[in-house]
Amino acid sequence: MPPRFTSFEDAWRWFDAGGALVPIADQREHLLGGRAQFLVFHARITEPRVIDAAQDALDALADIPGLVPMDPDHLHVSIRAVGFQVIEKRRDDEVLRQDVGGISERASKIAKRAKPARVEVGPLNVFPDALILEVHDDAGALASLRGELAAAVSVDAFGLEDAQYLPHVTIAWFESGEVGDALRERLPSLRAEFAPVEALVRRFELARWWFTGLDDASEPELDVVREYALRG
Repeated sequence: MPPRFTSFEDAWRWFDAGGALVPIADQREHLLGGRAQFLVFHARITEPRVIDAAQDALDALADIPGLVPMDPDHLHVSIRAVGFQVIEKRRDDEVLRQDVGGISERASKIAKRAKPARVEVGPLNVFPDALILEVHDDAGALASLRGELAAAVSVDAFGLEDAQYLPHVTIAWFESGEVGDALRERLPSLRAEFAPVEALVRRFELARWWFTGLDDASEPELDVVREYALRG
């Protein structure tokens, strides 16, 4: 299993020291196990300045082969993974279709008391399976919302402990681990020059990602099950 971190500094030190990257095909094989519908609570990032900053970073790395960019319309911060929707539940990271409505309703009650999150996005960093923008939430609103959502779905399907929750925006994946050498050469200067961008997270979604019929480089289809305004 790829390493997990409790700080962005640990992630950067791991990568800078030569940490091995996970190709997108291997990531999906490990995660999916033949399943197609993945449910997650996430906050979509629609702030134009954040989208522009992500695109500027990708443009600066466009000549590096093997980067698979995220669709800019799908940029988001994951909050709590619900699990794979299945007909017959066999694993802890699975939910039944008939349970999704109850999960959605419990989340609605949580959203009414949860507060919007003012965050700072950036700089660039690397997790084993993704090129990311760090998301810094000094007030802890996203972590608090994640904790509250445990009442809607108790098990985080990503298997993350609270200390391992590092909110981030994925902007690209890797076709192969060989991308790492080129990124190690180029990212330090981009990371140092990156001007963090402020954003306000006012709402989040229960979303379903469809992994049916994908090749290694294609992005799953996004289906929004329900949107929630943060009203606390």
